[in-house]
Amino acid sequence: MPLFYQQNINATTKMAIWAIEEPLAFFDSKLLGRVEASKAIMHPVKRIQHLAARLLLQELLPEADLNNIQYAANGKPFFVNESVHFSISHCNGYAACVISEVGPVGIDIELIQERIKKVASKFLHHSELEKINTLNERAQLKEMCFIWAAKEAMYKMNEKLGIDFSADLRVEDLVNNTNGIMAGSILTEATALDVQLHYELRENFVWAVSLI
Repeated sequence: MPLFYQQNINATTKMAIWAIEEPLAFFDSKLLGRVEASKAIMHPVKRIQHLAARLLLQELLPEADLNNIQYAANGKPFFVNESVHFSISHCNGYAACVISEVGPVGIDIELIQERIKKVASKFLHHSELEKINTLNERAQLKEMCFIWAAKEAMYKMNEKLGIDFSADLRVEDLVNNTNGIMAGSILTEATALDVQLHYELRENFVWAVSLI
């Protein structure tokens, strides 16, 4: 399956999702010679996810040189000598990508699954947990997965090291729809960077995009 979903976040930012159903040979043939870094990834599933995300980036930016990608200290990928900003993410079965013409952007896609509860204390601020505890069990699970995706997107947008997901990244409210825009903030060095969190909750996964 090629593009599974595409959306214009605004006039200068767009995102897309790929439902990964093809074998490794498909992605190898599509990106032959254009993603040299993938050769170092030996695990077949991880390599498929890596290539699917970059093929999606190529779909959004056909003129891009995928071998011209470097990585910041926190792992954030960027194009050398290019003004366009991008972020990629993948999970079991899906790859996601967002591009922006005007500023830093981050994206994350997460499956909605119970194991998120085991690490909730590591990324939820106590104020977020208090709000989540007012929800029913299924809604709690979706909310946790959304906040995790939102904070991953904020982290990817930001290049600073030493970010504490619980203390430094905040989601201001509970989701009140299956899709929308939420306020978030990145708190570092006694300052706050306010961001917009665009999101969508589907039956089995959630995606979030962070931008200023």
